[in-house]
Amino acid sequence: MTFENCKFREVELSSVIQDIAAGPFGSNLKVECFVDDGFPIIDGANLKRYKVTDNITKFVTEEKARSLYRAIAKRGEVVVTISGTLGQISYIPNDSKYEEYLVSQRQFRVKFDTNQVCVPYLVYYFHTYEGQSKILEFSNQVGVPALSQPLKNFRKIKIMLPSLNVQEGIANIIESIEKKIEINNAINNNLAS
Repeated sequence: MTFENCKFREVELSSVIQDIAAGPFGSNLKVECFVDDGFPIIDGANLKRYKVTDNITKFVTEEKARSLYRAIAKRGEVVVTISGTLGQISYIPNDSKYEEYLVSQRQFRVKFDTNQVCVPYLVYYFHTYEGQSKILEFSNQVGVPALSQPLKNFRKIKIMLPSLNVQEGIANIIESIEKKIEINNAINNNLAS
């Protein structure tokens, strides 16, 4: 695939977002709600790379998760950190361990229109210097670092998007490199033990 003569169009994220919702308020998800196994909760530890990782340490009952249905993220959706380690953004891959996850109080979830956006491409973009700058543009540094009006301001972010097939091509290249890195890390970890 060649990317010559690739045309970009400026889009405001609001025009490609189908749904967006914040995690539950702290009073709705207290420590006493946690169980040893059940419905998985995503937190910052799961947002270290491009894809949400399945090193889940917190769970709630199915009933509790369903009562917080707006905070349930599904495969193909994006999860963004609101406070704490700002700039964390990952997507839930189609081969994730769980089909659904409850986002914690410090995250929000986003469902994009996949007829216009290749989700992995968008997440890779937000891991670049330019993409991180756009997210961190609306952070405040008073007390715990946090994004100011995160849902409203995230919708307002403007980015340049190439055509969907170019987005997919770029994402495929990056994903193949990421897979090689994962394999090399697994080999190195195996050799080290």
